[in-house]
Amino acid sequence: MADEEEVVDEEAEVVQVGSAESESGLSPVEVEKPLPPPKYEVRPGLGEKFQAQNVREIIISTMQEQLTGRQYRTDQAPRWAKVISNAVRQRVQDLDMKRYKILVQTTVLEMKGAGIKCGQRCIWDPETDDYVGELFRNDTIFCHTVVYGVYMY
Repeated sequence: MADEEEVVDEEAEVVQVGSAESESGLSPVEVEKPLPPPKYEVRPGLGEKFQAQNVREIIISTMQEQLTGRQYRTDQAPRWAKVISNAVRQRVQDLDMKRYKILVQTTVLEMKGAGIKCGQRCIWDPETDDYVGELFRNDTIFCHTVVYGVYMY
């Protein structure tokens, strides 16, 4: 009789384990066909590289739209720089260059006859990454905009 009680206890444990699996929603593993190997894009495809000439045209037209006919104003220069940067970034993103991170830097200065020196340094892949910079000048405004296109691996 003691043996029968042990058998009943073992059966109860098996039932509990089985019921716990069904409650959690686990089902028997079905064999599916294997997935294809992942494709890693390390370089942009043909025709997907940074479109420097199109970006240059966007920079020039945006700066002309925003600054033509204006006189330099210290209180307005930061706003102009933001407007130009945001407009250029949006228009460049509309070119749909896949997997490119677009960075835009705009500097608006007053023309007073003084010179300016600046430098930039980046670590990037010269085969995929690129930049374009353009100037706008009138009697009182000097504006320099640079767009960087960094390919995201």
